[in-house]
Amino acid sequence: MKLWKLFTFLSLPAVLALSSGCAVISENECQAGLWYERGIEDGARGRSQATVYQIAQKCHEYGVRTDTDAWMRGYEEGVERYCTPENGFVVGRRGHNYEGVCTGPTADLFMVNYERGLAVYQAEQQYAALENQYNDVEREVYRVEKALDEAETKEEARALRSQRRSLLREMRHLEAEMMRFGGFGAFNPALFY
Repeated sequence: MKLWKLFTFLSLPAVLALSSGCAVISENECQAGLWYERGIEDGARGRSQATVYQIAQKCHEYGVRTDTDAWMRGYEEGVERYCTPENGFVVGRRGHNYEGVCTGPTADLFMVNYERGLAVYQAEQQYAALENQYNDVEREVYRVEKALDEAETKEEARALRSQRRSLLREMRHLEAEMMRFGGFGAFNPALFY
């Protein structure tokens, strides 16, 4: 049984509660129709089949009837375009969520590549966070060195030198962490797939 046929047994509010999203369609888009084309677009973007029920509800508010059969025909075509191994990597690499739309043999290949792409995306995010932290610590070192030049007492100078040593240790630690990602100052995505 196809997933969209299963939805016919569920109540519209239950399906809408399971799905997420904001305004899925505008009044002008409802008026224009183009349900088959809209289905292709939604499928090619990897949106779940519950999208058609969100569209139907929104268009109903505008007094427009949705051709869900045409949308589903287009949707299935769009999903075929979406569920390729190459696109799986692209979707993961961009950090996009996967809504489980792929089925059959392509689903496994899509998921393998999606997970590879997602691993690269997550590693990039971790590296960027480390790099930002490193830059913050580096700025703090400069601030401490400037304060050290202007220190008025031995105690103040001693405290600032201690703080600088601590910050320099933290910088070395962050440099070592960044080396796990292919080198300090250069993220290497090939290490993650």
